[in-house]
Amino acid sequence: MDLTAEQLADRQAIVAVIDRYATSLDAKDYERFRTCFSDDAVVHYGEALTPDEAATYAEGVLSRYAHTQHLLGNYEITLDGDRASACTYVQASHVSAEGTIWVMGGTYIDRFERREGEWKIVERNLEGKWSEERTISA
Repeated sequence: MDLTAEQLADRQAIVAVIDRYATSLDAKDYERFRTCFSDDAVVHYGEALTPDEAATYAEGVLSRYAHTQHLLGNYEITLDGDRASACTYVQASHVSAEGTIWVMGGTYIDRFERREGEWKIVERNLEGKWSEERTISA
């Protein structure tokens, strides 16, 4: 499929939002995390949350871990004017201070809209596919 220069720029802008989401989680920067979403977005982490509720939820979960790393790949993006959908693979590692690691793999299923010239997530579904917990050595 041939994309126009504008479509390539839109695709890259959407990937940048998805990446900013993951790096914001790892940096525990929940203000930056919040910038990925429209004000009226719905975030599905098992239940439907507002962006502010999602930030509070993420902070509560991630506060249990000394380090996290969200790795993303296989970005599949479909553009439709000022709307888009995306499916992105995620593998996230969560390391506790006690030396356990919880690793999960899944997909983010997103709907995006361009609002005031900026792409924002308007709906995000986290679909967990697998997870593993184990003790790690230093």
